[in-house]
Amino acid sequence: MQKFIASFIIAAALIFSASTVFAASGASLFSSEGCIACHTINGEGGSVGPDLSHVGSKRSLSWIKTQITNPSAHFADGSSVTVNGKSYMAIMPGHKHMEASDLNALAKYLESLK
Repeated sequence: MQKFIASFIIAAALIFSASTVFAASGASLFSSEGCIACHTINGEGGSVGPDLSHVGSKRSLSWIKTQITNPSAHFADGSSVTVNGKSYMAIMPGHKHMEASDLNALAKYLESLK
């Protein structure tokens, strides 16, 4: 029983560590990929796109990944989109060629924003 508990604790720590690493690298990618130029998180960033400070409480990981790689799947290019009562023009570029590890890190980071 003690082996099981120890294994469980180690597994939980590894999962927590992986999530923390994804969040840290995702935050860095949010800046380096230029997302911060248009989107705000916790008062920092641009205002062309919606504030993403709590996007993880509103959107699933799958939705976020699709939005990053193919935003027109959700919103037609050039259409008007209302988010939290504010209207934006749907002009987000798709990042179709982003490496899977970067996409996962960025999406996990955004999903963590609750």
